[in-house]
Amino acid sequence: MGIGGIKDVIEPLAIFLIFTATALINRTQTRELRSWSVGSSNPGLATTPLLPRTGMPRQRTSRIEYWASYPDTSRFRTGLISRFFLKFPFVLEILYWAFTYWPYQLLRAASAKYISSTPERKSAIEETARKNAVRIMNAEKWLGIAFEHRCQRFVLTRCKTWVMDAMCALYLAHICAGIMFLGYGYTYFPRSKYQKVRRTIAIDNLLSFAVLTAYRCSPPRLMPESYGFVDVLHPVDERGPNFWASNPFQLTLAAMPSLHFGTSLLIGLSLVVCGKHLLVRIIAPLYPVAMFFAVLGTANHWVLDCVVGVLVVGVGWEVNWVLLGLRPVEEWLFWLCRVQKPVDEAEIGKVDSD
Repeated sequence: MGIGGIKDVIEPLAIFLIFTATALINRTQTRELRSWSVGSSNPGLATTPLLPRTGMPRQRTSRIEYWASYPDTSRFRTGLISRFFLKFPFVLEILYWAFTYWPYQLLRAASAKYISSTPERKSAIEETARKNAVRIMNAEKWLGIAFEHRCQRFVLTRCKTWVMDAMCALYLAHICAGIMFLGYGYTYFPRSKYQKVRRTIAIDNLLSFAVLTAYRCSPPRLMPESYGFVDVLHPVDERGPNFWASNPFQLTLAAMPSLHFGTSLLIGLSLVVCGKHLLVRIIAPLYPVAMFFAVLGTANHWVLDCVVGVLVVGVGWEVNWVLLGLRPVEEWLFWLCRVQKPVDEAEIGKVDSD
């Protein structure tokens, strides 16, 4: 089993274990559940929603104002699902992650399928992607930052084999690292900061898809052999390309931007600022540094991909409040499902001002 096959087995298991552990760690104690019985002054109270408290009067925020009326879901607080969410409020965060991550992946898969739908279209888009990659190389040479090839050659020729293996593992494990970060942030960050970072990651996915669709760009590893890059993740052997490389749903012409680096920088900075543990704050800056060299060493991104990845994250940080516009949709979905969403005690009487 190659490294891609190992990833397909390890990653889902790791995601399941991280989510399960975080849900258990943040579960509500039974004695608290009893105190929130029917007639309680704070029914449905928990500690961890992503969006601001639901079921409250209309309030203004510094970014957006809600005029929609929300349904009263308190009548459903004794339902089985309502009590389950109250007992394990992090399950809501798992749903939020699924509603933001999987649409992004499905859009990428649909885009890949569109590119490969006809040989003519695939050939034309691949040619455009190569030309765009050459433009990036020329721009980097002009700026004096074109060192992707030197970085990979140094790792391949001067370093031990395990160094490249570690780079590949780090590159492939970015989803698991992101979920570990969400679990830690949910548990230890101030709620408003966690919510802002969580919304930023969701917005970044949408912005990234818009950029990679508008600017198809070939990663270094898919450039012609004359450029000297080696595809260490999806090598071609005597049996031909592996399944990952030939998968029609795998979008490969998406080097620009690098969310691997942009998101790792967001994670690192967030842990430095909000991390509760000293060791976490000390180690956190190493993650984006290691990811930067990993994306270059594995020939998956250009230096300018990383720069644009940071810009995408910066824009996402500034406009993350847009997702709060989905609050009415969330309210009505809970009402249609006859479920009361737990309320964040930290946000009672407060307004999101981020």
